[in-house]
Amino acid sequence: MKKEYGALLVVCQFVLLLLLAATTNWRDIHLPALLLFIASLLLAGWAVKVMRLGHFNVRPTIKSGALLVTHGPYRYIRHPMYASLLLGGVGLLLISFSWLRLVTFFALWLVLYLKVRIEEKLLADHFPDYFLYQQRSRMLFPWF
Repeated sequence: MKKEYGALLVVCQFVLLLLLAATTNWRDIHLPALLLFIASLLLAGWAVKVMRLGHFNVRPTIKSGALLVTHGPYRYIRHPMYASLLLGGVGLLLISFSWLRLVTFFALWLVLYLKVRIEEKLLADHFPDYFLYQQRSRMLFPWF
């Protein structure tokens, strides 16, 4: 059941991201949105580089042989890939705001939050030091 739930969350994540991207008027891009996109891409790239591409996983599961990564962006936040998606989503909202797109963004935030909660439980069960790591890092953004 958990695998199906995790897979459903991944599908929802991609559908919501696609909806935000497809309904964006890209000709209206402006500096604040562009800066958020750049920050989003830099954070995602840094996280993938530190995690190593072969260990990266979009499903809320733990791969065999997984290591607890606590350096790079993971030193400050435990889920930098999700944070990068949220930064990019805010950038998309800034380009083409509508109430429907805001609801779509909050649905994306909820899906990512549910994935984070699953991963936090799995990581805490798998890595004895995860609780200590949680105490010295933030979930998604360094300031909250």
